[in-house]
Formats: sequence, structure tokens, C-alpha cells
Amino acid sequence: MMELFLTVFSAAFFVTIIRTTTPLLLATLGGLVADLSGALNVALEGQMLIAALTAVVVSVYAPWYVAVVAGLGAGAFLGLLMAFFALRMKADIILVGFAINILAAGGTVFALALATGGDKGTSINLQSQAIPMLDLSFLSGIPVVGPTLSSLLSGHSVLSWVSAFLVFAIWYFLYRTPWGLWLRGVGEYPAAPEAAGIPVNKVRTWSLIVSGALAGLGGAQLAMFNYVGFTRDMTAGRGFIALGAVLLGARHPVGALLAALLFGAFEGLAVVMPGLFREIPAELIRMIPFIVTILALVLFSYRAQQLMKMRSGQ
Repeated sequence: MMELFLTVFSAAFFVTIIRTTTPLLLATLGGLVADLSGALNVALEGQMLIAALTAVVVSVYAPWYVAVVAGLGAGAFLGLLMAFFALRMKADIILVGFAINILAAGGTVFALALATGGDKGTSINLQSQAIPMLDLSFLSGIPVVGPTLSSLLSGHSVLSWVSAFLVFAIWYFLYRTPWGLWLRGVGEYPAAPEAAGIPVNKVRTWSLIVSGALAGLGGAQLAMFNYVGFTRDMTAGRGFIALGAVLLGARHPVGALLAALLFGAFEGLAVVMPGLFREIPAELIRMIPFIVTILALVLFSYRAQQLMKMRSGQ
């Protein structure tokens, strides 16, 4: 138990948490933007998966930043596709999202086999690139706190810092700009903004595009930093966990950050605990993030019911 305590409160475990949280946070922010517009994006899982494969394949032939943009573009395109079928063709948005997830599960395996010459499991035959990590070792020169800051802040992906900035940027957009007010208004009561001349479907279309783009960034981080290369079904339910994080975070950017950190911490535990407790099956430990997701959804549902009772009592 002491070994687990020392591991959890170490700088290395903090770095692990940031690594596991980053793709989840990006997907959560994407889910948040879509959810606030009233267009629930249940295709986050498929968007991350397709973006991950796209980024890996592009990184074989182009610089890493081009590959990241390609992953972002793949996610944005899927968001646009989702908007076309759900908003223009009037299909059920939940069914469209699940269709994209199913397409991603089988389509990435087929595309991977084409790209690797027949390998349907991993991209080990492809010489893909990784997203560079930022070296902030110069912080160690700061008196007293320098070495600690250097160990905590160095070694993170460029996208980890981008995701931290995006939390602030999305908060500012939602609560300090008229466009953010439009988006929230469209999600809360679409009839009112529509009467004011605000194009509801256009707002929702852009929200789905941005949502897909953020999920695409999460997929690129997963395949080009957390794991350098693509593996079949490598998202492993992170898109669905992101939906739970949106609800647990009370549909707010800062809450989304805290919820993603919570899930990232449990995923980090699932990474380090098999080496510390060999008598516990590794499969049981890997269930921890999903168990937390279910508990989070139960708590959110309970809280929503209590609020409804309070309002009805008034």
C-alpha cells in the first residue's frame, strides 16, 4: 500500500495523468460544445478512432503538425457529415452517431490493412511520427521551486498545452461573446433565437464541426503521443467516457476539465496498478475508468432528479 501511495504522489504519476487526460479532455470539450447547442454528439468515439488512423498514416509522409491537422480535419469532416444527415436529412442524431461509430470500428481495420499491406491489428509496419514534447528543463534554475516545476511541467505533449488553453478559450467564447450566447440559447430554447433571426441549424452545424475537430485532436494525441502508432479499437471507449465527463462536469468547460482529470487519474491508476498488485487481474483494474463513468452518470441523474423535485416544490 505504501508503494502505491508513493507512486500516486510522484511527479511521474502526475505526468501520466496529464498524458491520459489530454485525449479525453479534448473529446470532452468537443462533446460539451455539441451538447450545449442541443446536438448531442455520440460519435466522439468513432471520430477519435478515424482521426487517430488518419494522423498516423499522414505522419508517414508529412511532418507531425500536418498529421495533427489531418486528424483534426478528419474529425471535422465527420462532424459535418453528422450535421448533414441529422440536420438536413432529418435523421435521428443518436442513430447517425452510432452509425459513425460502427463505420469507424470496421472502416479503420479495412483502411489499416490497405495502408500496411494486410496487417489488420497495428500499424507497426508504418514509420509514423510522434508529437514532440515540450522541454521546460530551464525552469530548474528557479530557486527552491525550480526543480519541482521542471519535473511537473516538462515532458508533456504540445497538444496537452493546447488543450489547457482551449478550456479557457471555450469558456471565454461561451460566456463572454455573443456567439457563445447564441450557441447556449440554441441549446436551451431554440424557438427564441430562431424568432430573433438566429439560424439554429447553422449554429448546430458549426458546433458539430468544432466538436468533431476537437475529438480529432484527441485521436491524434492518442495515436501520436500516448501510443506512437495505430492499434485496432485503440480509443477503447474514451469517446463514451467523454460524454460522461460532459455530464459530470455540469456542462461547463472548467467542470469538463475537472471531470476529465478525474477519469484520467483513474486511467493512470489502471496503468500503474498491474505492476504493483500482480495478484489482481489486469482486466479488473482496466475496468476502473468505466465503473467511474457509470457512477458519474448515476450521480448526475440523481442530481437532476433532485433539482426537478426542488423546482416542482417551489
